[in-house]
Amino acid sequence: MAQTKANTLDRTDGRQSDGSVQTVPANPRVTFGHWGLAATLGGALAAFVWWGLLTGSGLIGGDIYAYFLPQKLVMAEAFASGELPLWHRLTGLGYPLLAESQAGVFYPPNQVLYRVLDVETAFHWGIVGHYAFAFLFTWRFARCQNLSQMSALLTAVIFVYGWFPARISHEWSIVAGVWFPLTLWITDSLLKRPSGWLFAALVLCLGTHLLSGHFTLAFVGQLTICLYAVLFRLFPRKSSSSTAAHPIAWRTAALPLLAVALSLGTAGVQLLPTYELKLASQRHGEHEQFDPAFGHLPPVYLTQLAASWTYWHTPEIIQSAAFRTTPGAVAADTNHVEAHFYWGLIPLGLVLASLSPSLRQRFPPGVWATWSLLSLLAVVYATGWLMPLARHLPGFGFFNGPGRYTMVAALGGGLIAGLTLDALLIRWKPASVVLLVLGIGGLNVWDTLTASRYVADAIVVPLSPLQKLDDSWVRQQMLSGDRLRHRLLAPGPNIGNFFGVSCVPQYLGLGPSVYYSEQLNPSTSAGDEEFPNTAQREALRALGVSHILTTEPIPQPHSAIELQGAWPDAVLNLVWGRGGAQCFLYRLTDCDGLIVTAQRDRPQVRVTELTNRTVAFDISLEKDSAVTLKELMYPGWQVTVDGERQVPLAADELFRTVNVPAGQHTVRWRFEPASLIWGAWCSGGFLLLTIAVSIVLPRKSKTSTSRLETSAS
Repeated sequence: MAQTKANTLDRTDGRQSDGSVQTVPANPRVTFGHWGLAATLGGALAAFVWWGLLTGSGLIGGDIYAYFLPQKLVMAEAFASGELPLWHRLTGLGYPLLAESQAGVFYPPNQVLYRVLDVETAFHWGIVGHYAFAFLFTWRFARCQNLSQMSALLTAVIFVYGWFPARISHEWSIVAGVWFPLTLWITDSLLKRPSGWLFAALVLCLGTHLLSGHFTLAFVGQLTICLYAVLFRLFPRKSSSSTAAHPIAWRTAALPLLAVALSLGTAGVQLLPTYELKLASQRHGEHEQFDPAFGHLPPVYLTQLAASWTYWHTPEIIQSAAFRTTPGAVAADTNHVEAHFYWGLIPLGLVLASLSPSLRQRFPPGVWATWSLLSLLAVVYATGWLMPLARHLPGFGFFNGPGRYTMVAALGGGLIAGLTLDALLIRWKPASVVLLVLGIGGLNVWDTLTASRYVADAIVVPLSPLQKLDDSWVRQQMLSGDRLRHRLLAPGPNIGNFFGVSCVPQYLGLGPSVYYSEQLNPSTSAGDEEFPNTAQREALRALGVSHILTTEPIPQPHSAIELQGAWPDAVLNLVWGRGGAQCFLYRLTDCDGLIVTAQRDRPQVRVTELTNRTVAFDISLEKDSAVTLKELMYPGWQVTVDGERQVPLAADELFRTVNVPAGQHTVRWRFEPASLIWGAWCSGGFLLLTIAVSIVLPRKSKTSTSRLETSAS
């Protein structure tokens, strides 16, 4: 009884009667009730913030309709036909959809959502669901950092609703970001209690993170957990059964690094096709167009932490892009979305308060030092200052957007704010703490969402463009007739995908390098001259362009084009925000179509099969000829003529061409990439290796743990 009284607080400075400082208890117990509260609050917040996405509204802006939804449409169509969506034939001349990765073809939630729901519902519910789980996993990781229940909930609010809403136009941000706190939680558990099943769980989660579609955030997560393991060793933690902090063994600290290595192999079914595309992409080769410093955080823009929606995120600053040329900014381009970094004003105050040495005495050992250092490293890298060196390092030079590393600092700031709040409220009654944290959390959601609305380049609108597809007159025109005779030249990249036809120009994050040549980017400028002129006309014919879509009438149209219609379009006007303005659709009267012979005549062609990875047609020829399908020739495309395997002509490096004898024949192109087969074998092999390691691991871990406990005693 005497000891109990001696350990109670008798002053508001946090000191006990014996002169020592009371700290937050190590490893606070997590109950089912805590889980239920966090899950309920996370789901409710996600539904409240994105209620429109759950009730039939649309999301437009940024890359939503220019990039993500065209991929999802093709993916859902392939699932519906019982095929794997390996190829996307509607963007440009086509590209390997699996290899481009951001479609997330093998990502488990996508495999479910896009099979059972319509495309837009699956897209929206996927976003909202990932917000809810990101909140839950962030809360759980915060609890293992010795934060109390309420402070951990506040940390989840700060991280999830401070960093992600501004990036709503980038679906990958929350889809990939949800795995960041989850893998950190498993890593922390593995370091504290090494076991085979935790190791296997970490490998599988890291591998699934890679399948989610965006490798930048996956790489950031992998790098963070490896550094976290090292800092866990350097800044020892106190266990619930120990009065002192003791370091873990280096062998234990190496387990996350081994898990990262094995996860790369388990995701081989995704990584090998992507690596194959990378070697043929704009990030490698004669048309190389890639700057890894793009999307950095200008140092002066860090003042947004204190002057966000009150100054830096005002529309005037955003539109002028003044922050791009501030002192210390690197030469590469950036934008306000990539450079967004904001905790909220109250969390900022709590983070600054943590700098007080007397307050830090109440923190659990190791946590503040770990996350202060990780956050500092992330912010320094986000500025782009280290890019001259980092661009030559594996991984760092492959991805752009160094500003995305602020995700680490966003979580670090939330954790430090939670630590500070626990230290300040250590003597408060539980009911008072609940009321205060709920108030702070509500204010912070309002604060961060207000800031993000100025930054985000996508908004929720009452009416979704996809809901108006059947009312689109352009779509009706493009779907009339043979789709292998139609290719659309449009002012918005990939927009023709919604009309079921191939279109140029194209927009890809990782695309074949030829797509960045002048040949694949024909001019749409008419000016005061006749359009298309002779050179433009030949370029359009070579690409198989049959229609031209414009937002203004062509002043002097060439005699070879004719106007098909000029009306407001139900889909395009919503996507482009053009109100009731007209769209103009022209047809090229001398278009050869997408299937031509060496003589450039127009053979009799009947399409018999057209899926995402198969094109088959019957063709009648008067004499032997090379037959060209004006779609991209890419490794993995195989061709048969009348069922017999043929060798494509190597002379045509752009289009798919094969020699066909005179008479009537069936030509069938089928996409069978070897990289997928090898990737599948790689994934299977590394899964078996992971199981083997996880079986052996517990014996070594018990030995290591017993030695640690012996040294501690």
